[in-house]
Amino acid sequence: MSKNTEYNFNEYQTDALTRPRDKAWSNWAKLENEGDKVQGFIRDAFYRAAEGQYPAQRGVTLEQPDGVFINIRIKRLDFILAKTNDLRIGDPLTIVLENLIPPKTKGFSPTKEIGFYGKNLPENESNPTVGELDAPEAEDEVGAAVEEDETPGF
Repeated sequence: MSKNTEYNFNEYQTDALTRPRDKAWSNWAKLENEGDKVQGFIRDAFYRAAEGQYPAQRGVTLEQPDGVFINIRIKRLDFILAKTNDLRIGDPLTIVLENLIPPKTKGFSPTKEIGFYGKNLPENESNPTVGELDAPEAEDEVGAAVEEDETPGF
């Protein structure tokens, strides 16, 4: 057995195997009132399988300006997914609840009109896109274990 002396065990924190989405698994964004927003730099993206009454979703992990990680859910509708497909790890993203459209059927929840704002930064050009990170997991229908909660995707 050979002796490996090039690894510094005192700096083990730099080799974390925990993904950003896992760090934020208990911190999910909730946009409930007009003007509510979540923003930060994209640190992870993933497929979240259907669970119970909730359909499959795209998950995006943001590192907020205060350094706290937060996960967001995005409905798996092509016209909604397209808004974040080309953003890359490291790019800024802001999601805003812009309007609550009253339901046409009594007893139903209002429809949330969500605005997506982001920009491709040149320094992230070689980083994977949200669409690339989400696609393999969506195709294989694998994802992180889902905890039961009551918040549907945006």
